[in-house]
Amino acid sequence: MKKPVKNALFHVAEAFDLPADAVAGVARVEIVGAREIIVANHGGIIEYTPELVAVSGGEAIIEVRGVGFELLSMSATELSVRGRIFSVEFKY
Repeated sequence: MKKPVKNALFHVAEAFDLPADAVAGVARVEIVGAREIIVANHGGIIEYTPELVAVSGGEAIIEVRGVGFELLSMSATELSVRGRIFSVEFKY
């Protein structure tokens, strides 16, 4: 989807108090404690090591740093990683 269209959908979602991940297709990140992270609407894994998981989140790259990461599950729309999470950073 082109950037102007995504921006417009994002603003529509905000105006109607709708979840942006459902309307504009942006990534949704859910952190469960400090042990699991779930990314919905991802664009694929960019880098994966036991200490770093980098995921395409559309307009941003989501970098998760920690130790002992293992990929629990991955589908076309959602992925789940378990390990000890130290930080989550969005790089635009």
